[in-house]
Amino acid sequence: MPNVRSRSIRGEAVTLSIQYYGTDGLPVNADSIPEVTIKDIDGTTVIAPTTTGVTRTDVGLYEYSYTVPRLAEKGNWSDTWYATISGISVQNVFQFLVVDEASATAGSIRLGDDVEFDFNEQEILGINILLKYLKARLRSSGRKPVRDEYGAILYDGYGEVITEECNVFSDELLICFLCQALSEFNMVPFFTSFLFSDEVIYKLFSSAIVEGAYVFATASQALVEKGRDFTISDGGLSYQPPALGDFLSTHYGTWLSSYRERLKFIKNSIRPGPTNFGTYSNLSSGSPAFNRLRHIRQRRIV
Repeated sequence: MPNVRSRSIRGEAVTLSIQYYGTDGLPVNADSIPEVTIKDIDGTTVIAPTTTGVTRTDVGLYEYSYTVPRLAEKGNWSDTWYATISGISVQNVFQFLVVDEASATAGSIRLGDDVEFDFNEQEILGINILLKYLKARLRSSGRKPVRDEYGAILYDGYGEVITEECNVFSDELLICFLCQALSEFNMVPFFTSFLFSDEVIYKLFSSAIVEGAYVFATASQALVEKGRDFTISDGGLSYQPPALGDFLSTHYGTWLSSYRERLKFIKNSIRPGPTNFGTYSNLSSGSPAFNRLRHIRQRRIV
């Protein structure tokens, strides 16, 4: 069934896009610019198969901007993409919802819709600082040579290899890991409500937040790598790639336990003292057990 992935208000432009992947799961360019066809809710072809206006914005990512007529019928329109990937013809059908401006501003959110981050400037500053630390920790940023449709490496006019980004994690994924790490930090007793805009998070506790995001990233990638750990056989010869999935899984388990213990120590060290007794101590004996008893009694329900 086609996937409803975007909305457009009648009389305004909608950006339609498609991302192609190779057999290895990595983004790959089509052999040539793909064609796109647009049909209305009745199945009538509005835009015949065309490559005009289709642009490549990233590796394997193509976009097409279409302005919906003001008198267009409301409902699910379809955009069909035709392309050839490594000599194999592929066809993908998507849908976009055409609505009025009034219906677009109220009740237009559906389950499964992609949500955008809504951070203020101070939060973005804190996130960028933590993101830089996390990238340095993961070393997941990289580049690879650009190849043409025949697999040959491309060179520029000076004979240098043309490269493109080839990162293990996108910035959006890394920000999600940082958000999870901050949530983990806040919900470890005692409960707190720190934000990325708080200087104490990206200055004093930056190591703990980055470590938590690193643990979540390792766990995420371990599942992906585990699916690639299989024996390759060809012509009687077999090759067993390194079991990277098992290594990451073990590494994740080790770091997770120590990370959570560390969080408990950190949160316990910043626990506020009782309001009634404060730092009162028994001057005659100086027994630490007396101070501990005072703190415990402050947490009694009755």
